[in-house]
Amino acid sequence: MKFISNTNDIRKYLGLKSKNNIKFNNISIDTKTIKKNSLFIDLKGENFNRNKFIEKAFASGASAVLCSNKAYKNKNNAIYVPSVRDALSKISSNIASDFQGKKILITGSNGKTSTTSILSKSLPKCSSTIRNFNNEIGLPISIMSAKKDSRYIVLEAGAAKKGDIEYLSKLVKPDIGIITNIGYSHLEKLLNLEGVFKVKSELIKNIRKGGTLIVPNDLRYLERWKKMAKGIKVLPVPNKYIATKEKFSGDGRIMTFDIIEKPAGNKKSVVIPISSSLIGKHNVQNILVCHSCLNELGESNSMMLKSLRKISSSISRQRIISWRNNSTLIDDTYNANPESVKRSIDVLSEFSGRKIFIFGDMFELGRYRKKLHVDIGSYANKSKIDILITFGDLSKNASSRFRKKSYNFLNEDQLRDFIINFVKKNDIVLIKGSRGMKMERFI
Repeated sequence: MKFISNTNDIRKYLGLKSKNNIKFNNISIDTKTIKKNSLFIDLKGENFNRNKFIEKAFASGASAVLCSNKAYKNKNNAIYVPSVRDALSKISSNIASDFQGKKILITGSNGKTSTTSILSKSLPKCSSTIRNFNNEIGLPISIMSAKKDSRYIVLEAGAAKKGDIEYLSKLVKPDIGIITNIGYSHLEKLLNLEGVFKVKSELIKNIRKGGTLIVPNDLRYLERWKKMAKGIKVLPVPNKYIATKEKFSGDGRIMTFDIIEKPAGNKKSVVIPISSSLIGKHNVQNILVCHSCLNELGESNSMMLKSLRKISSSISRQRIISWRNNSTLIDDTYNANPESVKRSIDVLSEFSGRKIFIFGDMFELGRYRKKLHVDIGSYANKSKIDILITFGDLSKNASSRFRKKSYNFLNEDQLRDFIINFVKKNDIVLIKGSRGMKMERFI
């Protein structure tokens, strides 16, 4: 049973009196995704107002609504609150406070979703983030959807501005906090790497005393994290556990490596062989983090070893499919920042065949936007990529540093026609760019 499955559950966590009780099977914030017997959460903000959609929600099968529309204040199938966002915050923080198991909160510039998925599939009786619900709305809904009998809750927290991680971590108050990495992302508001470091590190102040902070063994930040984490154990990764002998199958779809545990004293090292459908060196680090977390929790890694072969690469947003003219496509169009692009280049480099990278502009990079696109071109040039195709005003800066064969396009139709005629049998094509570039249109 979930923590929230009826309207009186909501009233309980809001401190309201019980009334007529209406059950629901799931929670929705979008009238387009409502299923029969759903709770519709009617959000109101600067950029959208879904109050007018309440009746549409009921018509689509919703059984109840949480809203701030005074017209529904006395309706039997509605719970009225002055602020829906505040209500979600109160409900989720009270659930998290009541939860008797361990809470793990994951943030970072990259790798959050993959790490969350690996860890949640590696822990017994574990609830986790729904899809990519990792913001001020999504994270509370993920908590509300958690099962009461869970031993663990693993949650992902995203940030675009100062205060985001502090807000989310305060709701959860995790036993273990994980920062996957610090990289160039959301620089329009965070300005630089220091800004990214500070917002991700907001997590630390809300980890419970005696808890654990897992961070990358990054000399730029490690000592600063240790100073921030008063009363909290800091576990850098890699440390006790390291990865060696990374290999990729000929088609690039399977990655193998060894995790080596170096025990204290003269004891022999323990070798743990890993085989994973999640590819790329960045996933080696993600798996190491999960292994270290399992060890910290006193849990076996047996479930992780089984799940790694089965976890789809789509969780890292790298969907591998057969494509036009009997080529292979790595669909990585969800989003892009400099670190994730470099990781995608590394993945593409592991495949056999002619390797083609179709690269769209990266956004939210502030004053570093030109430099960071140039850096991508230099990085790609040193890789095993054969051909670079760029789309957009910014990505053409990458072409200028790619000394092999490159093409730049500003026109959508021209690029689409070029792809149709250029991609051949046995080519490996990776497409990536920021969400705003809508690179999926070329698939």
